Order: sequence, then structure tokens, then C-alpha cells
Amino acid sequence: MKVPVEPLDPRQVHAWQQMSPEEKWQVALGLLETATEIRLMALRRDHPEWTEAQVEAELAAERIRAAA
Repeated sequence: MKVPVEPLDPRQVHAWQQMSPEEKWQVALGLLETATEIRLMALRRDHPEWTEAQVEAELAAERIRAAA
């Protein structure tokens, strides 16, 4: 499934161009943290019987499968 990508607003492009590599890295880490929390919430919702360790193990397994 191909997800449509909206073009960036010129203000977004300008803001990104003005950021240092460290600032860009911090943005990327924040996005990863947000995506991780959303996925953890979905796993907890879909599998309320799982322990927290099982939820975290599934997230780790998903990441390994995605990297393969």
C-alpha cells in the first residue's frame, strides 16, 4: 500500500534548512519516540491479556522483522 505524501510547506522547508544537524537529530528522535508510544498503545489495546514484557517483546520482534 503506497501512502500519499503531501508536499512540504515552504516554511517547513526553510525551518528544516535552518536547523543544525543536532536539532534535526533531536526531531528524528522525538518522532521515533512518538511512533514507539503509539505502537505500544496499539499492542496493549489489541492484546490486553499480554504482560508489559510481552508487549515490549512484540515491538522488538516487529522492529527486527522490519529491518530484515
